[in-house]
Amino acid sequence: MHTVFIVIDFFLIAILAWFFIQNSRLNHALKEKNKQLESAISELKAAQVKLMDSGRQGAVAALSAGLLHQISQPITAIHGFVRFMKKEMDINSPFYKPVCVMDEQSFYIKDMLANLMELIRHRKIQKTQIDINSVLHKSVNLLLDELRIRRIGWDIQLDDKAPVISADALHLQQVFMNLIVNAMEALSEMPHGSPRTLLISSKYDSEINQTVIAFRDNGPGINHEHQAKIFDPFFSTKAQGSGIGLALCQDLVHEHGGTIKVDSNDEGTVFIVKLPCPSDHPSGVLT
Repeated sequence: MHTVFIVIDFFLIAILAWFFIQNSRLNHALKEKNKQLESAISELKAAQVKLMDSGRQGAVAALSAGLLHQISQPITAIHGFVRFMKKEMDINSPFYKPVCVMDEQSFYIKDMLANLMELIRHRKIQKTQIDINSVLHKSVNLLLDELRIRRIGWDIQLDDKAPVISADALHLQQVFMNLIVNAMEALSEMPHGSPRTLLISSKYDSEINQTVIAFRDNGPGINHEHQAKIFDPFFSTKAQGSGIGLALCQDLVHEHGGTIKVDSNDEGTVFIVKLPCPSDHPSGVLT
């Protein structure tokens, strides 16, 4: 019987040693990929500055997309293996917490790479005649559970006189959901028990023939210095932010011939999106 226990002890030690070796290897791999990612981002910025004035953004996009694709493949593999290890491990194992950290960090890198790829080479715009209010409703409905979990009181006030516009519904839905998620994250920073509100509205402005969509929260606000940089790629006010989301929103809105701006103070923040309406609509009103 004593021999059996010795064998079991050796078996457990071997398993822990294997996890330790894998943990060390994955930590090393993650550090290397982090260095590669930082280097890639630096190269992308340098290339963009050099080629912007020469009108060769297409070449930058192709080069950048290829570089990011090469980095994302091993990161995806590492993330999948780490998740498998986490699933199979005993939560009382001394390696469980480090593996959880690796899972979180590898997911962050994987997600940032995906956002960079989307910014550089997003789906070609496909415009159709759409009801902007329907797109707003769908965007909110997809995030209802998250709004409830975070205990955010929301309201949606849509102008039924808003005209049909020519736009890509999926791209605009991506913009709207990103702005809602940004508002939710800002509101989550408020002290426990403080009221958290989000108002989403649309209005047709006949003077400029544009539909104006606003996302207004009562969060802590964004300081004036950061507001000037909020749409810059790689700039973020969040500790774990990649600085890609709002840059992508601005890119997509501009592709629709629209504008996006932010206004913020200590009483909250509002993001305003303006989209052009067709000049030949019969009455500018949905029927």
